[in-house]
Amino acid sequence: MWCAVWCWAFSARQAFADSNLLIFTETSPPYQFQSGNKVEGIATERVRNIIEQAGLHAEFKLFPWARALKNVERSSRALIYSMAKTPAREKQFFWIAPVAQFDLSIVTLASRSDITLDERLDLSGLSASAQRDDIAESWLLEKGLTVEDNLLLCADILCSWRHLKSGRVDFIIEDPNLIKPTAALVGLKQDEIKVAQPIPELSITAYLAANGAMETQLVERLQKAAAELGYQ
Repeated sequence: MWCAVWCWAFSARQAFADSNLLIFTETSPPYQFQSGNKVEGIATERVRNIIEQAGLHAEFKLFPWARALKNVERSSRALIYSMAKTPAREKQFFWIAPVAQFDLSIVTLASRSDITLDERLDLSGLSASAQRDDIAESWLLEKGLTVEDNLLLCADILCSWRHLKSGRVDFIIEDPNLIKPTAALVGLKQDEIKVAQPIPELSITAYLAANGAMETQLVERLQKAAAELGYQ
């Protein structure tokens, strides 16, 4: 009897350990980015720590955000980071642990002295670029921008930055703490960028989240690992 129970527990642990998880994310340095053939970054390190603490294995994949979202929805063994917990998403995923904090703002070129915003964030007459299916897109649509008129949707944040650099749009939405590393990737210097106005409602905690059909035991194993590491 003792052997049967012990063997079953060992087999269950081994089954989890031998089954790879798929973990999707987007490019957003320094939180997550491609370095050679490996995904690195501050948030990535947290996610790896959780996976290792849980005694699991995972394959990390970097995609544009909208595609990463679609991919995680296709597999019950898939996770995604760094994702905001919005009301629309809350019941669609299991939320494992916070892995990043973003405080988003209206960002534009320093040369654009004509762009001045106050706390009302009146965006009339301005155009923007944002990542498809991102919270920035939702916020801009709520503020009255339209895809047909003054909102360009992109696959990733670097595309939005390129639109800003080229002058195709007036502003983008970015965390000021990420301006220096991200602007450099499109050939801009930090002093060529200015923060026009913070967006208080887009100060968010971003999570590692799992497909809503993931096995309960596996979700609990990951959440327990995150708690053991103090990621709560």
